[in-house]
Amino acid sequence: MKQDRQTVRLRQGTLSYLHAGRGAPVVFFHGLNGNAESWRRQLDGLAGELSMWAWDAPGYGASDAGGEHLDDLADAAIEFIERVAPGPVSLVGHSMGGLVALRVALRDPARVDRLVLSCTHAGHGLNGADAADQRYRRRLGELRELPPSEYGARRARGMLPESAGAAVFDEVARIAAASRPEGMGRAALAIQRANLQPELGRVKAPTLVITADHDRVAPLAKAQPLLDGIPDARHRVLEGLGHAPYIEDSGRYNTLLRDFLTARRQA
Repeated sequence: MKQDRQTVRLRQGTLSYLHAGRGAPVVFFHGLNGNAESWRRQLDGLAGELSMWAWDAPGYGASDAGGEHLDDLADAAIEFIERVAPGPVSLVGHSMGGLVALRVALRDPARVDRLVLSCTHAGHGLNGADAADQRYRRRLGELRELPPSEYGARRARGMLPESAGAAVFDEVARIAAASRPEGMGRAALAIQRANLQPELGRVKAPTLVITADHDRVAPLAKAQPLLDGIPDARHRVLEGLGHAPYIEDSGRYNTLLRDFLTARRQA
């Protein structure tokens, strides 16, 4: 299935995205070391059932940089959704993208049909403390100082279990190596300072929380507040997978998305 690379002009600047498929509308938000390319296997595997848009977050891929707060990312996401898929849409957010999707669902509940939160959490809640700035500087320093291939390989080692095959490792590393300081640094600061936990009870959309039992970045312990706080949240565990399950085993991952996003609502 052809995946079209397109751009749209938003208030924050130009935003790049991939689009594929026909059917119920779904918008995908990638993680801190991802970009729109992270979702290639979903855009291909689900194109017969879903109309999908995967963005390059501000400062990622070919998108212009944005702000350093979660609401800056949510502002861009809401305007992006308005431009490409007016009307209620489902959101799939992975890791950092899960916080973006969650923030959109809290701010504009009428716009969100269903919500998938993949290997994510409710924010670190450091709120501008020195610890947030230290983590921000460390991650940004790695990206600026290491050769892209080394940075990508380091991130892949942190995201994947040792059992991951070479092709999966190379794909995750290649995507992470394309990270840009102006995007990843600002997004890292945003998720370190965000704390959505007190607001989780206001989520209106049916929600699926996906965790992976070999995920060291966002394990079940970090996702547990989502399960405790979001009304009637469903939970599915992907066994044997790490922090990139959409690439590690796209078949299982796509099945979870297909079953949740295309099921009929009960009256």
